[in-house]
Amino acid sequence: MFCLVKRQTVEERRQEILETTCRVVIERGFAGTRVSDVAQRLGISSSLVHYHFESKESLLAEAFAHYARTALHELEEYVSEVAGPNEQLSRAIEDFVPEGSDDLEWMLWIDAWGEALRNPLMRRISQELDERGVALIESIVLRGNAEGEFDCPEPHSSAMRLMGLIDGLAVQFAAHAGVLTRANLLEAVTRLATWEVRPVRPLLTT
Repeated sequence: MFCLVKRQTVEERRQEILETTCRVVIERGFAGTRVSDVAQRLGISSSLVHYHFESKESLLAEAFAHYARTALHELEEYVSEVAGPNEQLSRAIEDFVPEGSDDLEWMLWIDAWGEALRNPLMRRISQELDERGVALIESIVLRGNAEGEFDCPEPHSSAMRLMGLIDGLAVQFAAHAGVLTRANLLEAVTRLATWEVRPVRPLLTT
């Protein structure tokens, strides 16, 4: 009796390569990841990886895009689960702030920013994803203004400043031991958010 093995489609193979690349990058960093590392992990040839991605630069950029877009989509869904803009902003801040100095998602982001200085493809994707994060915060603030929960005169600028503070302190938190705790980071971001959006009731972050 013959056993038929389902053959992967081109898109399925591509997704498998992207997901494996993300795992390798988390372990080795962008600079230390080679196409051969990804191929070896998958048990395929490097030429097959190059069939789907023309260069190492495009592979790394698209792997980061795959990982980060998935994470942002999950965050958008997570934020939408709560009703009010106050709760949504609090939830977004909680999720954006790293869980700890070994937060793998933040380690990937920090490494991607460094890679973006050398890789134009990564630079474009990094900017797109940063702008999407700002847009999420801005949309929550706009809704808060419309519903009378916030009194923020410049939603876009406020969102930019909030994300800038989160990004800057997250790098300190993740890269430098003992500089600040997660509680310190959350307190700083919550204070700025309160000053920026002027909520009618306190934000709920802890």
